[in-house]
Amino acid sequence: MGLNPRKKYFFSFKKFLFFIFFIFVSYLFYYYSFFSNKNNDFFQSDDVLFDQSAKFVRLDELKNFIEKFISENPELILETLKNYQLEQSNIAKNETDNQNKELINQLKLFQNDMFLGFNNSNKIIYEFVDYNCGYCQKLNNVLIELMNKDPDVRIEILQLPILSNSSIDLSKIVIASSLSGDFEKVHNYLYSPKRRYDIAEVFADLFLMDIDIKLLKENMNSPEVISTLNSHKELSDMFKFNGTPVLIVGAQIIPGFIELSKLMEILSKEFSDNI
Repeated sequence: MGLNPRKKYFFSFKKFLFFIFFIFVSYLFYYYSFFSNKNNDFFQSDDVLFDQSAKFVRLDELKNFIEKFISENPELILETLKNYQLEQSNIAKNETDNQNKELINQLKLFQNDMFLGFNNSNKIIYEFVDYNCGYCQKLNNVLIELMNKDPDVRIEILQLPILSNSSIDLSKIVIASSLSGDFEKVHNYLYSPKRRYDIAEVFADLFLMDIDIKLLKENMNSPEVISTLNSHKELSDMFKFNGTPVLIVGAQIIPGFIELSKLMEILSKEFSDNI
């Protein structure tokens, strides 16, 4: 499972060294200027930085001094670099968290008829799935167990068919099944040990489950199903998801598989007001 960050901060070590060099130059210039005679002339030659009582500080000498300082104090440079990277990482995380909160608020307004649990449940978990994803199947078992323990949970299913053309066909089947009220039956079949992987055999199994296959096939390529599939893709693109499964629990985005105990802990924290 992969999840792209919304924005990356790239750190250039050369730029960092230049920054350190600039600080040293500014510091030394200030130091010598402060203690020098106010009437001393400042020379503008390429190799002279300033004059103090006829004692010149040359740029090559300054360069040697800075290099010597860096070589003798590598821990200072590394610590400064570490602090800078940590600061940039925190800035990036805060930006990403704020953007995700805005996107999750938009997701809450999205009308979705594909869900497990009760319509009036207070704790909503969003799951982006691909029906050819093994981790999605494993996670589905966790979610079913979670709903058995907490009946106030609703799992909203969003399609993210990225593994193959077969994944797209399966997503269309699931969306089409929701139009006839068969979503939960089809969804659970596709994640059951009985599920077969050839599309023709999938239709055969669904037929044996008393699902109207003719209507299902007609609906699969209907404008409504295509529109729903595209809207789910737009949602996943907004979050920049590139793998499945992905859970959204409250304000937390959880990429990949998660154990039941950890999921229950997050659920309790994110929906503490509903306990």
